[in-house]
Amino acid sequence: MMNSKKIREHIKSNPSSSTSKLVLTLYNFNRGLLQFSALITGYIPSHVIRHVFYRQIFKMKVPSDSIIYRCCRLVSPSGIKIGHNSIIGDRCVLDGRSNLIIGNNVNIGGDTHIHTMEHDINSPTFASIGGPVNIGDYVYLGTNVIILPDVTIGEGAVVASGAVVTKDVEPWTLVGGVPAKFIKKRPKVKYTLDTSQRLYFW
Repeated sequence: MMNSKKIREHIKSNPSSSTSKLVLTLYNFNRGLLQFSALITGYIPSHVIRHVFYRQIFKMKVPSDSIIYRCCRLVSPSGIKIGHNSIIGDRCVLDGRSNLIIGNNVNIGGDTHIHTMEHDINSPTFASIGGPVNIGDYVYLGTNVIILPDVTIGEGAVVASGAVVTKDVEPWTLVGGVPAKFIKKRPKVKYTLDTSQRLYFW
């Protein structure tokens, strides 16, 4: 059986062959089914069951002491790593296609979108481009924040609700606006978020 490298080489050298078309069809079907399954998992009203699915089926790296609330949409969950005692609010979009790393004691407000891929508007083919997003420990993202690809949010930074982050954020600072800009410094405070008081059927 051909490995993935040989399959890619075969498709590249014979893009119009019936074998290549069949392999691409099966690949896209499998990828779409996985994404749909991850989406449906987000609606299961139990933290325990969702976490088992995320870890065992979708190979997402998330410890049992972190919380992912309901209705989140995970894109390529195997590329997402979440640290300890972190909280992901309702209806967030987490994109792991180019790797997303979320640190310890991170609080992410509901409806926040974190993207690691986008389209290159200068490309003649409108090609997809991307880069990893790294979110440091003790970061707080307000509700409805959008983070674009290839961005690092430094330790202890705060992003105000509704902000669009297009570039790196310095540690222990507050940023806000569209695009997000420096507002003020944040004092260095280190804590452990209490994730033990979770609603088991939410």
